[in-house]
Amino acid sequence: MKSYQPNFFTVFTLRLAEQWNLEKNDTSEQLAMIHKRNKLLLIVFVTLSVLDTITNLFVFPSILLPVVLLSLFGCCVTLYFVLKPRLAKIGMYVIVCTSFLPFWLVAYLDKDIINYIFLTMPLIMSSVYNRIMPTILASAITLATLTYFYFYYFQTVFYENIKVDVVYFLLFTLFVTVYLLFSSSLNERFRLRAEEKEKETSRELISTKEYLEAYFTNTTDAIGVYDLNGQALQINASFENIFQVRAKDVVGKQTSFLAFTKMESLPHLISRMEEQKNVSFETVMSVGNHTLEVKVTVTPIKNPRGTIIALIFLMEDITDKKRTEEALMQSEKLSVIGELAAGVAHEIRNPVTVLKGFVQLLSQQRTIPDPYYFNIMQKELDRINQITNEFMALAKPQAIKIKNQNLLELIFQVTDFLESEALLHKVELLVEHEETAVWIDCEPNQIKQVLINTIKNGIEAMPEGGKIRIKVKKKRDFIYLLIEDEGTGIPADLIEKIGQPFFTTKEQGTGLGLMVSMKIVENHGGAVSIQSLENKGTIVKILMPLHK
Repeated sequence: MKSYQPNFFTVFTLRLAEQWNLEKNDTSEQLAMIHKRNKLLLIVFVTLSVLDTITNLFVFPSILLPVVLLSLFGCCVTLYFVLKPRLAKIGMYVIVCTSFLPFWLVAYLDKDIINYIFLTMPLIMSSVYNRIMPTILASAITLATLTYFYFYYFQTVFYENIKVDVVYFLLFTLFVTVYLLFSSSLNERFRLRAEEKEKETSRELISTKEYLEAYFTNTTDAIGVYDLNGQALQINASFENIFQVRAKDVVGKQTSFLAFTKMESLPHLISRMEEQKNVSFETVMSVGNHTLEVKVTVTPIKNPRGTIIALIFLMEDITDKKRTEEALMQSEKLSVIGELAAGVAHEIRNPVTVLKGFVQLLSQQRTIPDPYYFNIMQKELDRINQITNEFMALAKPQAIKIKNQNLLELIFQVTDFLESEALLHKVELLVEHEETAVWIDCEPNQIKQVLINTIKNGIEAMPEGGKIRIKVKKKRDFIYLLIEDEGTGIPADLIEKIGQPFFTTKEQGTGLGLMVSMKIVENHGGAVSIQSLENKGTIVKILMPLHK
């Protein structure tokens, strides 16, 4: 049994019916587009009418009046539908048909072959709509017109031409029709794809907008949008709660209680954001009767040309977080002190033994003691006092005071402090430096804690003894501090976990030491990285900015 194969005319008819059904369901956006094309054709008609009038004024003045009148009629018809947007689709078909009238009149009054070529002009003009139905209508009228003029005016117009020329006219019309149909169909597909893409983009934008609005409304962080004059454009509920203000009292005004939003502070922020996407910093401020520590992230809003037109301030209350970090640091200090107790006891016992011996010796002498004995006793007492002071500085809470400090001096103080424990573990501490002084802005006791934690880790990683090299290098505006040991190293699968809270490779460790140390360095504008090979050793790299 043979399957039925539809012929060309059946397919064409079905395609035509489908297109007609599609056009009956045009959306408001599509009708608006047709209206715009009607406006465009009005401009075309007016232009062609002016050109036709000027041409006939010099070439065929006898037909000037009827051509002008019919051109004006066509322009008036088109203008009517331009003024009636709701009749845009009807106007499209009426305008296509009306566009033939001036060309018919010229071909009728001036029976010249060139005027019959122009009978295809309305067909070409119909392509403005990029739609199949107007093109088919214009093609049908053109073919009918050419055939009519050929049969009824053959002796006048086509007698001197061979009959095949008319066939060429008709073929030309068919070629133009096929091209315009293909072009319209292709444009229609592109239009449908573009509309679908536009709808999808619109849905995504709406979803994104809803998400951002939900975040803006429900986040616990304070958000304020400011113009470049320091005036608040919009704030969220968390802004009102954290800073104890009301939106109606803030929006449209400068927030003097936020120093970083003042007009004189904004140029500095904007200049920094020209080099990076956003700017983050921490600050302390008073709200009511209490103090807040706030982390501020400033993000620019730019126009399509890339110019900053507003700023978004995202403010996170980190007061509790800071207190927790301070508690962790203090806990880690006490943990370090406990672990150092044996070495310190050994260090203090030596001078105490010396002092005890000299006291017994002096108690047996009846003459004036030799001053040499007193000098030795004084040195031993100073040694005990130094060790005690180091313990006090490490153990008791200190007010954070950033000051200009020689890093080498801190390193030597820590190595002296840890020397006794290093000797107990048969470890030698070596300091290598090229400069006589390396100045940084820091809180000295916190940097000492970092050094103690890191060097102690190196000592404990070498149960058989070895060397720890502390290298200080200066490059441009930064200082590189490398602490290298010859210990057991860290397995590759654990290296990424180092620094996480409560993760440790020690049996009695807390996992907080390195985390606290990394946080301290980060608060000083630096960074910590670790490289390690099993049974080869570990290198802790500490990067910190130099004193400006």
